[in-house]
Amino acid sequence: MEACGRLKLTAKQIEDYPDVPEEARVYLKPGKNDEGYWTAECLIEQVEYKAIPIFEALFPNCVAVFAFDNSSNHSTFAPDALVAKRMNIGPGGNAPKMRDTFWGPNNERQSMNFSDGKPKGIKQVLIERGLWKKNMVGECKLCQDRNNDPSCVDCCGRWIISLQPDFLAQKSALVEVIENAGHVCIFFPKFHCELDFIECYWGAAKRYT
Repeated sequence: MEACGRLKLTAKQIEDYPDVPEEARVYLKPGKNDEGYWTAECLIEQVEYKAIPIFEALFPNCVAVFAFDNSSNHSTFAPDALVAKRMNIGPGGNAPKMRDTFWGPNNERQSMNFSDGKPKGIKQVLIERGLWKKNMVGECKLCQDRNNDPSCVDCCGRWIISLQPDFLAQKSALVEVIENAGHVCIFFPKFHCELDFIECYWGAAKRYT
């Protein structure tokens, strides 16, 4: 950070905020026989339980702007997020239990699971929304091959539900954690590493070592 360098507390601040981590930096010994690898869960834990508390201690009543590159870790969804590709066509199975949602002009609440906790599946969700059509297939070959035509809006159930506003509005787990804490999350443009702060930081670290 321009105001304080790396996100960490001074010795005096450590005394003043005993429940806040001393610094946001995390060490990891990589490798499958050591501590594993840096995952989305590692990042979210670092942001939620280290970076945000430290920032709020250093800059009370301020809003942080967290900026990230476009790593796949940064776009990972929460386990209960509204993600069409995670759903089965029919109920149950190994599909995750998704969060309740709101849809339609009246912002109607819809549970994504039956009363017994079983996931509803794409067909049931679309039936409840009045969008399941006679003889509709759950997933067409075009979607199975991941070659969806953007001009097609009703080729199959999976494509229809993926285009629903609540599914399109689903944010990544990283963005949700940051925004739920009252801060802002932005992403650098893809394929422009010269604009990415972390690239400069890595370069400085390499020169130092």
